Amino acid sequence: MSRTIAELTAGEKVYLDETIDGVLSHVPYIYLGQDDSGNCIILREAVAIQKRMHSANVAVYDGCEADVWLEDEDAGYLSRFDAATRAALVSTQIKCNSITTGEIGVIARRCFLLSYTELGYATTPDEGASYLAALQTATGKTGDNARIAYNSAAAAVSWWLRSANSEAQFRYVYANGVAISNNATNTGLWMRPALSVAPATIVSDGTEDTIYLLPDSAKAYREVDAVVYVGSSDKRPKRARVMVNAVNCTSLQLRVSNNAKDASPTWVSVTNGGTADLPNTTKTTDAWELGVKIYATSGGRAEIGEPVVIAEMEE
Repeated sequence: MSRTIAELTAGEKVYLDETIDGVLSHVPYIYLGQDDSGNCIILREAVAIQKRMHSANVAVYDGCEADVWLEDEDAGYLSRFDAATRAALVSTQIKCNSITTGEIGVIARRCFLLSYTELGYATTPDEGASYLAALQTATGKTGDNARIAYNSAAAAVSWWLRSANSEAQFRYVYANGVAISNNATNTGLWMRPALSVAPATIVSDGTEDTIYLLPDSAKAYREVDAVVYVGSSDKRPKRARVMVNAVNCTSLQLRVSNNAKDASPTWVSVTNGGTADLPNTTKTTDAWELGVKIYATSGGRAEIGEPVVIAEMEE
């Protein structure tokens, strides 16, 4: 059964596709819950990149270097996502305290850094409700330990918050989970982005072990329907063994053909890893063409590898 991200329980993990340095990866986020606007907030489980907050050493989040990079669809953080995922992200209101005026401002962002109060620290100045309980559920830890974040090498690192502590310093979470502050120009601290997702966005069914965000039509992820051509030969393939790596599939149907590029190929059903006879003896192309037809369904995200075919040829 289809379900929305708003039906998840705070602390559950949901995976998003990110393209990092040209490589597509499934990246886990922690579902923190819905904010006051009803939008669903997710936090990257691991930090993303080391980056300073402000080149002029000014602790103003709105428009700072980090803020601009997080929202940038061309070269910043949002450029890591495909168009469908970006379309599922919605602007939500986040609070930012001004050290100079002592007033709380509100800005709209799809991607942002968490605040001091959103991590369950002091309730004043109020920069949003605490998500600490969700982090405790996700990590199985309490207190400062639930706030610790890691990089891709599994090392605990320090990560920025959007909250100012002085005119030149932002707060950040140290590698031990304790919040302190540092100059906005510091380049050694990490970004841990949070995203605001439209509450109607579909995720994997509740029966699935891994939850994926499915921002496009359900078919694109829940159904694979493809023909793969695996080779041609002057000799007729009369028997073939077919093997594919199928992940997260609730059903899988395979068919194989020795005249796969004909206008009307002859397809024979075969089990994954099994062997099928290919009785067809006619073709309209110059060579015999081996092909595999794949149909798979999933309650979440079906992933199919390239098929491997071992064929026995006619003498």
